[in-house]
Amino acid sequence: MTTAESAEQRGDARPFSSEEIDAALQRVLASNEFSGSARMQSFLTYVVAETLAGRKDSIRAKTIAMDVYGYDVDDLSKREGVVRVDAGRVRRKLDAYYEGKGTSDPVVILLPVGSYVPEFKHGASDLSQQQRRQRNILKTAIIAATALVIGGSLIAMHFWRSAQSVIASEGYTTLYDVAPVRIEAMNLCNAGRELIFPVVNLSRLSPALLVFEAAIERDPHYFCGYAGAAQVETMLALLQPEQPDTDRLLQAAAKNSARALNLAPDASWALSARAWLEFGLGNHERAIVLSTRAVDLSPHNPHIAEFDALILLYTSRFNRILEQSDHYKELSKHSGGLVFDNALGSAQFHTGDYAAAIQTYEETIAHGGPFGPISAAYLMAAHWENGEQSEARRLAALYNQTWPDFPLESIKRRAFSTSEPVHALITAMKAAGWSGNRLEINRHSE
Repeated sequence: MTTAESAEQRGDARPFSSEEIDAALQRVLASNEFSGSARMQSFLTYVVAETLAGRKDSIRAKTIAMDVYGYDVDDLSKREGVVRVDAGRVRRKLDAYYEGKGTSDPVVILLPVGSYVPEFKHGASDLSQQQRRQRNILKTAIIAATALVIGGSLIAMHFWRSAQSVIASEGYTTLYDVAPVRIEAMNLCNAGRELIFPVVNLSRLSPALLVFEAAIERDPHYFCGYAGAAQVETMLALLQPEQPDTDRLLQAAAKNSARALNLAPDASWALSARAWLEFGLGNHERAIVLSTRAVDLSPHNPHIAEFDALILLYTSRFNRILEQSDHYKELSKHSGGLVFDNALGSAQFHTGDYAAAIQTYEETIAHGGPFGPISAAYLMAAHWENGEQSEARRLAALYNQTWPDFPLESIKRRAFSTSEPVHALITAMKAAGWSGNRLEINRHSE
C-alpha cells in the first residue's frame, strides 16, 4: 500500500509507514488478547500483510479460508462461515486490547464490521477516554446479563459480580469468556503433555492417554484432548509389535486427529497431531508439511517442536535438526530438553560426528536426563565408531544386563523411513557386543 493510499484510506493528516503499521501489529500479536490464539494471530497477520502489499481488494472470505486455514476448494462452501466468525473474534480482541493496554498505542488497527480489510488510525483520534469507559461498562453489563439468562448458575453470578465491580469503579477488567469445563480440559491437556516423554515402554504412555480421554470427557467440544490422544495412540502404534493392535490404535488416532482439526483447523497442536499420525501411517512427506506448518504457527511451543524434531529425525532430515540446535537449546529451557537432546545426539551420530554425539548424550545425562535404552544404544554405537572400543563394550554389557527385552531394533525399523540409519546403529552396537532383544531372538529360534 502506498503512502497516498494509506492516507486516503484513513483520512489522517499524516500517513503511516509500513514500519509503523508492522510495529503496531507486533504489539497486538504479543498482547494477552492474541498471544494464546495462533488462529487469530494468523488471521490478523494475513489481512494486514495483504493490505500493506497493495492487495486489499483481493481479501475475501475465500482467500482467507485457503491461504490462512489451508482449506481445499471443495471445503470452501462449508468453511466460509468459519472465517466470518473468526473475523468477529478478531474485532472483539482488538477492541479489548485497545481499551486496555493498547490505549496509548500510536497506531490503532481496526477491522470494520462487514469487511476483512483492516484500517489504521491514530491512537489519539480513536475513542475518547470517556467513550471507552462507557463502552467497557456497557460491554461488561451485557456479558453479565447474558450469563444470567443463559446460565442461571454460580457461573452467571460470577460474571454478574464482576460486572458490578466494573460498573462501580468505572474501571476495566478482562472477564473470562471460557467455561470452567473448558479450563479443566485445558489443564488436563497440559498435564497429559508432560506425561508423553520420555518414551521407553508402553506403560509410560497409558496414563497420558487416560488424561487426554478425561479432557475429552470434560469438554468434548474442545480440540486439545483429541489432539493429545491422537499423538499418544500413534506413539503406541509405533511401539506395538502386533499388527492388530497397531491397526486399531492408528484408526483411533485418525478419528481423534480428524476431530481435533474439525474443531480447530489451524491450531498448531491439532496440525502437529495430524502430522504425527501421517508419519505413523508412512505418509512422510505429508507429515513434514503439516509439522512445518504447526511449527510456523507456534515457533516457541516446545511440545510442537518435540514432535517436529522426531519427524525430522525419523525421516533422516539430520541436517535440519543440526541447523536448529540453538533453537532447541532455547526451547529446552522451558520443556522438551530430553527429546531435543536425543534428536540432536542421534542426528550427530548419523552424520558421522561421533564425538559430538557422545558429548550431547553425556551432557544430557549429567544435567538430569534419564539414562535409558535409546541413549545407551547411541552412546555405545558412537563410542565404538569413535574408536573407544573399551567403553563401547562396557556399555554393551550394561545394556545386555539392564534392558535385555527392550525391542530397540524393531522400534527403530518401524520408526525410520529408510533402513540405512537403523543398519548403521545396529551394526555398531553388535560390533560392541550388544546381544539384541532376548524375546525376539527366542521367538525367531522357535
